[in-house]
Amino acid sequence: MSELYDLLNPESLSDNYVRQLRQTIDAYLPQHVFIGEVLQNALDAVRESAGGKHKIDICVDLGKLEVSIKDDAQGFPNDPRLLFLGGGRKDGKKLAGQVGVGLKVVLFSSSYFSIRSNTTDGSFSFSISNACDFDSPIDSRPNFSMPKIFDPDPNPLEGTGTEIKYRFRPDSKILSNYMGEIEEQALPKGIKSDFTKTLENAVDSNNYPTRFATLLASDLKRFSYLGMTGVPDLLKDTTVSITVKCQNPITTLGSVLGEFFDSKSSFTFQAPVGYLEMSETVSWASMPKPALYSQNLGAGGSDLPKVHNGFNVTEYRSISDFESLLTNARGKLPADIESFRKNLFPKINFARLTVARIPAFERYLPGGSQRVFSANGVVTRHSPDLTKGRNQQYVRCFDIVVDVDAELNYGKTHLKSMHLVAQLKNFVNEAYRSTIQNAASRFVGKTDPFEDDDRSVAFWSRADLLRPELTLRKVPADENDVIALFFELAGMGKFPEFRWYGLSQRDKYDARAVIQRNGDSESVLDNPSESSLRVVEFKLRAGSVVEDFDREDKSPKDIHLLIAYEEGVSKSGQYQFLSIEDSETRHQAPERIYPHVTRVLQDTQSGYEVQVLLLKDCLEAFFPPPPPPNAPEDAVDE
Repeated sequence: MSELYDLLNPESLSDNYVRQLRQTIDAYLPQHVFIGEVLQNALDAVRESAGGKHKIDICVDLGKLEVSIKDDAQGFPNDPRLLFLGGGRKDGKKLAGQVGVGLKVVLFSSSYFSIRSNTTDGSFSFSISNACDFDSPIDSRPNFSMPKIFDPDPNPLEGTGTEIKYRFRPDSKILSNYMGEIEEQALPKGIKSDFTKTLENAVDSNNYPTRFATLLASDLKRFSYLGMTGVPDLLKDTTVSITVKCQNPITTLGSVLGEFFDSKSSFTFQAPVGYLEMSETVSWASMPKPALYSQNLGAGGSDLPKVHNGFNVTEYRSISDFESLLTNARGKLPADIESFRKNLFPKINFARLTVARIPAFERYLPGGSQRVFSANGVVTRHSPDLTKGRNQQYVRCFDIVVDVDAELNYGKTHLKSMHLVAQLKNFVNEAYRSTIQNAASRFVGKTDPFEDDDRSVAFWSRADLLRPELTLRKVPADENDVIALFFELAGMGKFPEFRWYGLSQRDKYDARAVIQRNGDSESVLDNPSESSLRVVEFKLRAGSVVEDFDREDKSPKDIHLLIAYEEGVSKSGQYQFLSIEDSETRHQAPERIYPHVTRVLQDTQSGYEVQVLLLKDCLEAFFPPPPPPNAPEDAVDE
């Protein structure tokens, strides 16, 4: 019998290896795990095959949580070591996947995983079940043994290429989190969002078969590896075909996304490689529609005409181009121009700037205008704030992509070099102050910063909280609701461990409180000092604090406790939610855990953990539902 590898045990079984694998998986966004990572592997395989005409076929069954992705590139190597975490790198090739981690993330997140490959050296197949149980107790852990060489495929693929199929468990949250992120980004107002008109335009113009197909393609082309900001020549002739199946879309996806299936249960469409720009989505619309202009910006943002229904796109690729973005109306460059010339400009591949009115961005782009940094075409989740410039009302009147030659972190959501990130943020801010704000004001005219906002706020139509014990009648819809809910519960005696010393809208953080932790005596409440004060932050959804961290407005090391109505989704691979039982805080200092905390938000780079108190979970604990009416009397007594 030939020797066997153990997929979780390169040398000897190591709890540290298993833990590292779990942390790596948690660093990846749901979109990447569900479809992005295997798609990225297929795109990289095409690039390594020296380009040419290639096809990538994707089939997604949302009801069964099954995905298959097949390419006709050079084929996955017959080397089982590539399925070890850290087994294989792509250094020096400027591919989307630099480390080769993503495929393992998908494998160990799935209940079934198979790979078939056909190369010029032969074919093979391999499958494994229940790999998602890799961190279960050793005595119940599945067998992860496999041969040192994969067995030949008895029914090989036609031609060279790779086919990967995988399935998630029915209780997996990967799909719901992914769809929730799409809905939050592209449809902030639900069915009433402006982008829904563009979804209709795409179907009416026969570009996509359903509104859901348009939405999925738009998300992939705006926020995933398919949306490369600069399409390499090796991928320009690649066709990506996507088939979506779902027998009960409303049950599976909810009323909004399910309705976008347009009464279909299966459809196929093509999604070309490339970042989603307004020029593409505007082409789907009927007349009158915004006109495309390509007028260069003069010094200080001059030379743009005022246009009532149009958008202006300019691209910058040389050092002199980059400097023109930083040249103010007096012809002056910023004081730190030499630092830009020396440290930043040589790393920029290009910058692409689009100027338009806010309603145009809201209608034609999912999520509206963005400030995006990409690494050799791969979009990151950095979200730089604009802090320079006097006319902040024009911030949402421009969309910019700055692509750099740089490496990404494990989750491929952020650049590795934080120094480079700081330089890019400074560059965009200087460009906004010197030219972009003035160009936008000339192009769109006077702008009311709230012109596209619905100033009226719905109250009566909000979902009912269905908690007769409370005076708060509606499900929290913003941060103020969360604060009100917490203090109403506190007034009912539900949080006796807290003593509050004030809230502030002007302070960097929301509130200060003295809190009796699990290891504290009651004297901490009776005889507090200033050093006893803890920093407390309130959010509607805990995941939204990640945007504050990315903008460097707030820091995870400063926040002692985050109080939110529900968890939400972290949009950054750097920050991951963990159960308090799996946290470093629980392992190292359980006495420091705050009452009612069940989750932590961990910064995977620094190791800092923010404890999270979820009021939605607290409501279920404080006010459990009554027993069924036909329950036995002894059950009621219990």
